[in-house]
Amino acid sequence: MMHWFLSTLASLIAAATPILRGYGILAVVVILFAESMGVVFAPGEAVIVAACFLAAKGVFHIWEVIPVGILSATLGGYLAYGLGAKYGHAGLLRYGRYVWIKPKMVDKVHRFFHRFGAPVVAIGRFVVPLRQLQGYIAGSAEMGFPVFAIWSAVGAVVWVSTWGLGAWWLAGRIPA
Repeated sequence: MMHWFLSTLASLIAAATPILRGYGILAVVVILFAESMGVVFAPGEAVIVAACFLAAKGVFHIWEVIPVGILSATLGGYLAYGLGAKYGHAGLLRYGRYVWIKPKMVDKVHRFFHRFGAPVVAIGRFVVPLRQLQGYIAGSAEMGFPVFAIWSAVGAVVWVSTWGLGAWWLAGRIPA
């Protein structure tokens, strides 16, 4: 298990490091924003892990990477929520049949998010692809924006801090 974790961590860092070295902290902003906005294949975890690993090695400042990551992830989710709120519910009812989504399914998700939305949004940051799609789902399910905003921000803080500070701490234990 530990071998799998460390090899996965190493591959995440190897994949994201060239992007971070080339574009700097802007890569953290763009990729975390895009991933939280719904771009499913944006490597958000890889970028935050690699950026904080590089922060431990002196390339970035950790107190720059963590807040920028939290803010980018939060704002991307807010934009996805806005798009979901504006187009999602009506769009799913109108065009859902083309992708096997029935009105009954839309109603189930709507009720589910009204009942359990806050913890799903917070914990959903750790679940792929829920992290990428939760803003659209919450918006189209007509979850109230204030509740979404608070729990999305809480989830972003916990998610970025867990992955980022964990990578930073681990990198500090590895000799240069």
